[in-house]
Amino acid sequence: MLSRVIVLMHHKEAIRSSNSGKLAALALRGAEVRLRGERGARLSGAGLLDDPAYPPRVLYPQEDAPPLRSEDGPCTLLVPDGNWRQARKLMMREPDFAAAPVRRLPSVIEATPSIYTLRSHPNPDFISTAEAIILALRVLGEAEGAARLEHTLRMFVDRTLWARGRIARERIYGGL
Repeated sequence: MLSRVIVLMHHKEAIRSSNSGKLAALALRGAEVRLRGERGARLSGAGLLDDPAYPPRVLYPQEDAPPLRSEDGPCTLLVPDGNWRQARKLMMREPDFAAAPVRRLPSVIEATPSIYTLRSHPNPDFISTAEAIILALRVLGEAEGAARLEHTLRMFVDRTLWARGRIARERIYGGL
């Protein structure tokens, strides 16, 4: 049984061409995007928080959160997507999700260098949504989904860099 991946995307991220959360939802079977953060609209936890076969786990690098473990799967992996300020507000502004257990990536995994070079953060531990999902799927023992998403992300990054004139055609992962 595979985990469900739900990207909880801030509505302002939905229009960004460099958004990796949308990519994750397209690359993984059964994954979906739910928009949040629109004034006056609440994100419902119905169907995400109440399935005992897929207990919810919010993937967020909260310091006091226990690390994600293989025993946490299969689960409904709820992944906030947006800039760091937007992602941090999910728990405060979406009360349905306040009770969901938060898990962070194990610190050994957080040290993995980023392949997502379209946007960056001064803190190297802050990685893209797709990379966080890849690492989480590996922890959960779901190597096939992680590999599929990593392949898609590498192609997306390199093709975007090529389109921006930042890498040569010959360097594009997977070719063109």
